[in-house]
Amino acid sequence: MNFMLPEMMPAQLEGIRSLIRGEVKTGKTALLSLLLLRFIEEGYPDLAVIDCAPEMLRGVGGKISPPPEAAGLRIFSPPIAAPRLSGGSPQEVEALAQKNGAAIDRVLADYQAAPVEALFINDVSLYLQARDPEVLLEALASTPTVVMNGYWGSSLGQDAFSRRERVRMERLAAACDLVINLPLAT
Repeated sequence: MNFMLPEMMPAQLEGIRSLIRGEVKTGKTALLSLLLLRFIEEGYPDLAVIDCAPEMLRGVGGKISPPPEAAGLRIFSPPIAAPRLSGGSPQEVEALAQKNGAAIDRVLADYQAAPVEALFINDVSLYLQARDPEVLLEALASTPTVVMNGYWGSSLGQDAFSRRERVRMERLAAACDLVINLPLAT
């Protein structure tokens, strides 16, 4: 698909899986929020958000802020740690990632009990730090429209943990119909 992001509208995203990915502080969450707002403004009634992001830590991360006019929007936001920024050792980083994965698994189970027409996932890469993308895709099989964002960069490290996350993000991207890499070249 070729279109300018400011002009991207819900109709272009209907019925497909979309992934917004990029380095830290490239506007992934802002773009996801904008797209969610556009769905709300166009009157899409059956929307949900799964927020896998940690609270902002050292300028990284941050939960999505749904607009106040989002009546009926279902929001799932489990407590999430920032493994690379909070863990003091590789073992602690891995333990935090596994704890995050378990928390998101519980949210996905709740979501699957009553899926929606359009789902927005903030910071899907935190789930992929602990789980394979195929697990996520299976959980989302009954959702026609999925718009996700996630970290895909090198600024948070290039150790084995970071390489595994990147490989899983690449596998998720391969299963998506649309991948938007930020920042966009102008």
